[in-house]
This record gives sequence, C-alpha cells and structure tokens, in this order.
Amino acid sequence: MPESTKLQVSDLYHHCTPEQWTFSSTADLKATNEVIGQQRALNAIEFGSHIDADGYNLFVMGPAGVGKYTLTRRYLEQHVEHLPTAKDWAYLNNFSDSQRPYAVSLPAGQGKQLRQDIEDVIDDLKDELPQAFDDEYYRGRLRSLDEATRKHRVRLFGVLQKEADRKGVVLLRLQDGHYAFAAQHNGEAMTSEEFEQLPAAQQEETENAIADLHEELQHTLLELREWERNNAKQLQALNDEVALEVISKQVNKLKHAYPNSSKLQHYFDDMLKDICSNLDAFLKDEQSAEEGTTDINIHKRYQINLVVDNSQNHGAPIVYENLPNHQSLLGCIENMAMMGALVTDFTLIKAGALHKANGGFLIIDAEQLLMQPYGWEGLKRALKSREVRFDALEQIYSLVATVSLDPEPIPLELKVVLLGDRELYYLLYDMDPEFAGLFKVVADFEDEMPRSIENDILFAQMMASTIEKYKLIDFDKHAVARVIEHSARTIEDSQKISLHMGSMADLLREASFMAKQEKSQLVSRDNVQSAIKLREQRLDRLRSQIYQQIERNIIDISTSGAVIGQINALSVLGIGGFSFGQPSRVTVSARYGDDNIIDIEREVDLGGDIHSKGVLILSGYLGRTYASDNPLSMSASIVFEQNYGEVDGDSATVAELCALLSSIANIPMKQSIAITGSMNQMGQVQAIGGVNEKIEGFYDICRLTELTGEQGVIIPATNVQHLMLRDDVIQAVEDGKFHIYGISHVNQALALLSGIDAGEYDEESGFPEKTFNAQVMAQIQKWGDHNRNDKDASAE
Repeated sequence: MPESTKLQVSDLYHHCTPEQWTFSSTADLKATNEVIGQQRALNAIEFGSHIDADGYNLFVMGPAGVGKYTLTRRYLEQHVEHLPTAKDWAYLNNFSDSQRPYAVSLPAGQGKQLRQDIEDVIDDLKDELPQAFDDEYYRGRLRSLDEATRKHRVRLFGVLQKEADRKGVVLLRLQDGHYAFAAQHNGEAMTSEEFEQLPAAQQEETENAIADLHEELQHTLLELREWERNNAKQLQALNDEVALEVISKQVNKLKHAYPNSSKLQHYFDDMLKDICSNLDAFLKDEQSAEEGTTDINIHKRYQINLVVDNSQNHGAPIVYENLPNHQSLLGCIENMAMMGALVTDFTLIKAGALHKANGGFLIIDAEQLLMQPYGWEGLKRALKSREVRFDALEQIYSLVATVSLDPEPIPLELKVVLLGDRELYYLLYDMDPEFAGLFKVVADFEDEMPRSIENDILFAQMMASTIEKYKLIDFDKHAVARVIEHSARTIEDSQKISLHMGSMADLLREASFMAKQEKSQLVSRDNVQSAIKLREQRLDRLRSQIYQQIERNIIDISTSGAVIGQINALSVLGIGGFSFGQPSRVTVSARYGDDNIIDIEREVDLGGDIHSKGVLILSGYLGRTYASDNPLSMSASIVFEQNYGEVDGDSATVAELCALLSSIANIPMKQSIAITGSMNQMGQVQAIGGVNEKIEGFYDICRLTELTGEQGVIIPATNVQHLMLRDDVIQAVEDGKFHIYGISHVNQALALLSGIDAGEYDEESGFPEKTFNAQVMAQIQKWGDHNRNDKDASAE
C-alpha cells in the first residue's frame, strides 16, 4: 500500500505566472465581446437559430451568472441583422360583425403610414363632405327637386279646388296640416249656423258634393305621397351621388397606396360603404364640431389598431419578456367602463410578447415562466397551433360566459429561447410529454474551463471588456492573476477557471472601488485580496459565532491529546452564498452485539439519505475486512456530537470508520488531526467537496487555541488537485506549524491518527501482530467466540 503523503507547499496552491504575460495591465489588452469557453453552447445556439422546422426552439441551460442571456442575445443580434425585418400587424374594424375584427399584416413601417393615411382621409372627408353639400351646384339641383314637388302639389290641389268651386264647396287647410271641405257663400266658407239655415235639399246636395270631393282628396293625397316618395329617392340618389364622388376620391387614394394587400382592398371597399351609411357623422353642425363628440367616434370606427409596429427595427425582432404570464405573452382585450358597464372594441386589443417577437426571437426565463399563472400552457398552445389567439382565461376555463371580441388569430412564426438551469430542463423533459417536441435544441453552458496560459489571457481579455463596459479602474497583471486564482478557488478546482461572469464582474467592481479609495491608478493584487476579504467579513457573522462557541468550549472540539472512539470530522456550512468549514466531533460506542450499527442521526431523523448510505458502506467494509467467514458479532452507535441540524453527505465516512475501529480496538486517536473523505467498501478513499473550506476551518480552530506543530488535516489524495488555500494556511504549512496529508486508503488514515501501523492482510497469516487491524480483528473474533458460546449454551 502506498505511504500517506504529507503535502508540500507547492501542492496547496496553483499560482498564476503573470511574468509570462506580455501585458502589464488590462489597459494593454484589447477588450473582447466574446464569451470564452462556451463553444459547445454557441454551436447549439447557431444551429437552433438557423434551422427552419417545427419544434426547433431552444432551451439554453446552465447555472445563473455564466452569461447565458448575454451570449444568446449577442449572437441573436448579429444573426437577425441578416433576416428580413418583421411585419407590422394591425386589427381592422369588421363593419358587418364588430365582434370579429380582421387582422392584417403589412411590411415594416407601413402600419404607421396606413394609420396616418386613414387619419388624413377622415380629416379630409370631414372638411369636403360638408362643402360638397353646401355647393351651389348641389343646392341648385336640390331647389329643382323642391320646385318640381311644389308645382306638382299646386297642380293637384288646383284641379281639386276647381272641382270644389264648381260644386259650391271650398277647400280648407287646417292648422294641423289636414284638409277639409265646407259649403261656400260668395267665396267664403259657411259657418255651421249658416249651413243649417239652407234648405234641406241644398244641404243634402252640398253634403253629397263634399263626400265626392273627399274621395277625390284621398286620391290626390295618395298621388302626392307617391310623388314625395319618388322625390325622396331622387334626393337620396343626389346625396349618394355627391357623397360617393367625394368619398370615392379619398378612399381610392388609400386603395392606390396599398395595392398588394387584398385584405386591405376589401376593407377599403367596406369602409366606403360604411361612410356612405354614416354621412350624418360627417355632416355635423358647428356645435357638435366644437364639442368634438363626433370626431372620436369617426376616427375610432375607421382607424386601424396597430398592435405591432416594427418601423424602428432593422432585421428580425428580439424580445425579452421578464414577466411571462398569459396576458403578457399572448396579449389581451381590455375593457372600458361606460355608464356602469364594461365595453370593448377592436381598438382595445393589446399585443403580447409573442406578437412583438413574431418573425424573430422571444427570450424567456423558464423559471419565471413556470411561476406565472397559465403562461406555460398558453405558450405551448401557441407554438403547437402556430398562431396567437386572444383567448381570455375566463373563457378558456369556462369561468364566465360574457360576450366579447373574437379577433382573427395572427399566424405565428418565431423561435422561443428558454433560459434555465439543468435541473429545470430535465424536470420539464420528464414531467411534460410535450416539452421535448417543442424544444428540440439544447444549448448547455459550461461552468468552467481548463487553466492554461492561453485561457488565462482570454480570461484577462474578458476582464478588460468588463472593466471597459462598467468604466472601472484597470487591473495590473498581478491583480489579474489574483482574480484568476480566486476564480479557480470558487469552483474548488485549481486546474480550472470559473465561467461565472456575474461573480467575476462583482469582484472587479469591488476591487476597483478599493483602488479608488486609495486613489490608485491601477488595481493591485492587494486591492483584489482586500475586496475578497471584505466580502467574507460581510457574510461571516455565523462563522464567527460558531468559532467563538468553540473557543469558549460551548461547542466541544479538542485539538490535542488522543481519545478512544472519537474523531474530528470536517463539514461545510453554506449560507447566503458564503461557505465555511466547521469541525464536528464524531463519537462511536462499539460493543458485543448482533451485527447492528446504529446511525443515531438517522434514528432521530437528522441524517440524510447519502449519510445513511455512507454508514451502510462502512458496515460493508467491516464485514469484508474483518468477518468475511463469520457473522459480525458486534453492535455500535455513531453520532455527531452537539449536532442539532440535519447531517447529509458521505464525506465523514472515513472519520466514522476510524472512530468505530478505534472503539473496537480500544486504541486512542489523535484529536490534533481532523479528517474528511468518503470511501467505498474496499476501503479506498474518495474525493469530497469543500476541501479548501474544511482545511481552513480546522486551521482556524487550531489557531484559536494554539498551533502546536502537531495539528493537521487528512484529505483524499484525489482532492489535492482542488487545493487553493489561503495564504496564512500555506504559511503555517511552510513553517511546519500545520500539516496536510493526502491518502488513498483508510489504512493510511488509521496509521496517521493512531501512530500505529495499520497492517496489511495476508491470506496465510492474517494481519501482522501489534498492528491496528490485528487488534481490531482480535476483538471482533473475541466477540464472535462469545457469540458461539452463547449459542452453544442456548442449544444445551
């Protein structure tokens, strides 16, 4: 078995070598907009944005802060410049059915022009129509019709009057407009008294004459009414002729201006007919003109509702919707309160993000989309049908049955880009059977990239671009090196660089602020280090409290001496984006029993599944190593002392095993050395997370008491490549006051913690005498013999 390795100072930190760089500061670097390390994602975005087929929408996934939106937007902005500019979309009044407005598309910019052209036509008609009906030519023709009617009336009543005169009767016109006959004397109508004085024969003759004249009067009135009806028709024909001449001239200007749209041509024809039917709205009197009561209705009735205006765009649109609910995505039909009731019309149709992005790209944050009510279902429905309908939620889900508009749906042709993390993508893929068919292209962003001289320079160029963008102070090359080193530290890998651009930008701002406070011309390595330290200080209240409790022995952690069945394990606590290491005392009590290892954390529901798995692996290692031929006749209980929260993860498995074996063999273990690492059933030690924080956490506790030169930490050898430790820890190792060991097998840990050789197993002789494993085996065999004696006694 290889010997345990005490790590050298060179193993603890992977330094940048700024001396190899040709630049002295970021001012010497050319800023670049390229996002480095994301070629795989960029290729996917390029493929997804170019392919023209159903369902090839994009899901751009990766952790927050790696530049998903920035890179996607930047590429799409370059791509859409070569695409045709999206169309304008408008809704038109349907004069025959106002509840079903028409949708019409126009080349970009023509929507606004059409709106202005229609407004000009309506304004011209408001001026020209009253003038046309006040024209002398119109008035002359109107007088001719009136004169013909008057002459015909005079002729008819003249004939009737002559007949009445012949019969001695006078024709009277009453005040209410009706006609009557009366006997006459000397050309004047007789009174009733005078008529009564006439001889009876004369009275009868007069009454018969009046009766005959009444019949003739009815025929005269019927003929006069027929004449008036014909005259009214002639008057209407005259009005229509005059109006049509004016209206046609104006509407034809619109028809000639937009010859390529059959829908608009049809609309203009309907518009002409509707204006002719509503002349009164244009022939208003001066009072209504001053009040402006008719203007609004006229303009609203004939004006278009331009819901999407691309007149200012060049190329296809790119729309980012930050509140992707049903209404903001698919649009809505607003209502207006009028006299205690809600009313609506086609002018209250409002476009959604899908309308605005039609012909281009719509970018949505997937998590926000799923959080908004009905947004996800509405988006899927639009993508599947390839059209956008203005469906109110209350109608979709049959909540109410009100009369509303039913606008013509707009055809949809766009790409949707969802931004989200990997977990959300796989969750949607598993839970929604429609998801995979709608989002066939995945652009997976990297979290990190390898460290190399070339990549370090690319990272420095990214820094220069960020510095230029936010107008920060330039960084000297040593400050650049410190940022790169810190980037490697944040992802727990000394061989790689984090691609979390958001965190990098924050560090640059804060370091620039530190340099500005010192009135420096360049940001130095010390400024970067100060910014990192101040950020930790802002967040380390909980760490300080825990360390104070350990210093005051409220939390019992020993950093010297040796104890049986007790080990200092290392864990990491994370809160609010800040992580720190904390030693935890693991104790084990082993005894004779029936192969039962009790995980106390699990028993009281404080242990997670992964921690419980580690305990079971530990049990498997015991059986394989010490009791492969016989039952394991022992019981043990394992616990994290003074722990009142949940314990999870398997990084304490090696520590738990060492404490268990110490309790079985009755061998004390050093408290000056803490340990972390997971293991398999063969005893091989495996890598864990948070190795830097764990080492530094135990170092801080040892420093609080006193560094004796005996303290240290055991870590998996596979974690050495992840080390990026603080300067003070590295200095302590260099001075021999603190030690770090890398191990690959649990036997190495046993030797380091006990000071006794662990011992290798031999098929013929077993474990060598006086080794750690030999003492463990002896105790287990003793318990096994005791178990067999108990069974024999029971059998007797």
